[in-house]
Amino acid sequence: MLRLGSEVTEQEGIGGLLVILFAMNVFIGIFNMLPLPPLDGGHAAVAIYERVRSRRRRYFADATRLLPVTYAVLMVLVVVFVTALYLDIVNPLPL
Repeated sequence: MLRLGSEVTEQEGIGGLLVILFAMNVFIGIFNMLPLPPLDGGHAAVAIYERVRSRRRRYFADATRLLPVTYAVLMVLVVVFVTALYLDIVNPLPL
């Protein structure tokens, strides 16, 4: 991203860099809203489910049932982080 940002800034100026930063921010926001339990979208999905389910009387979802899914998603994210870290150490990008 550093190389891409510097190339875009040289070619298009600060406006191009702001477009890249905007796109990264939008991507992170959309990724965070995926309906997976450790992300914010998972909390929103549970809240929507509770709201739909409690039309007559108040209903609370059992969050402990979602723990295996939460652990699986966290493990995938940890594997991606460790893999990216390993590749950055073994084969760093030339600056």
